[in-house]
Formats: sequence, structure tokens, C-alpha cells
Amino acid sequence: MFYIAPDGRLIAVPIRFAPAAATIEAGTPLPLFVTRVGGAVQVAHRPQYVVSRDGQRFLMNTLVEEPGAPITLLVNWKGEPVQK
Repeated sequence: MFYIAPDGRLIAVPIRFAPAAATIEAGTPLPLFVTRVGGAVQVAHRPQYVVSRDGQRFLMNTLVEEPGAPITLLVNWKGEPVQK
């Protein structure tokens, strides 16, 4: 089982089914990595991540960081011609 903890980390928990399938045993949670999906709460119709069938790959809808510096746009700029 995988879930995103309140601190933003993706957690894996091994799940074991008893032979009679009457009980389920959860193992020790294992933090995998820090995510940037915007919160631990997911909406059913808008999942923030999906896991491959083998549990080895994750596709995440991550938040994009703001750029470090603003873009400067020069309008009507006329430079000196380049001499060759």
C-alpha cells in the first residue's frame, strides 16, 4: 500500500493477507521519498499520483516551482551592427 504522509513523503506499507484471507497484516511503514504533489489529501476524481502494477514506478502530478528570477523583455531594441 502507498500513501502520502502529511509531511509530503510517499510511504510504502507492506501488506500480507492471512492464508484464510480473513485478516490482513500491515507491516512497518517505509518512507520512500519526498513528493511535491500539494498535500496528502486526494480527491477521488483527481488523483495526485498513480503506482505501476509492480510498485516500482510512480507518476506524480507535481507542483511547479516559481522561477528564481523574472524574465526581462526588451522592446524596440536596436543594437549596433556586427562587424565581420
